[in-house]
Amino acid sequence: MLKNNTDEQLRTYFDVIALPVDVFHFKSKHKESDIECGQYCNPYIWPELRTDDGKWRFNSSTAEQANAWYGVFLAIVQDMQADRYEFFLDEMIKQRNRMIVKELKDKGKKPYNIPRGTLLSLDAHK
Repeated sequence: MLKNNTDEQLRTYFDVIALPVDVFHFKSKHKESDIECGQYCNPYIWPELRTDDGKWRFNSSTAEQANAWYGVFLAIVQDMQADRYEFFLDEMIKQRNRMIVKELKDKGKKPYNIPRGTLLSLDAHK
């Protein structure tokens, strides 16, 4: 891992980045002996991920479904160069998101996008 790197900037790169995995993944896919996963990826570490009544603010089964959806593209992307891989998946994700938003609107729901500036704001992560 980067923590063993001699470059201080690389070693501390993830110090201010949350890396939680979804609850199902954490409980069923990792051994208790996986210390680094428990230290950096355990969703229970971040109280911000839960509501005041203890429920999760996100739908972890949706995260698992999204991960399974990515697997559909494995045969297509496995031999791609990194720039083409990133471009391809970015386009597929955008297309899928558009379809999901349309489906939700057709059902009378009111989906919205969090503005990019809000997501990337340093103040939002304090």
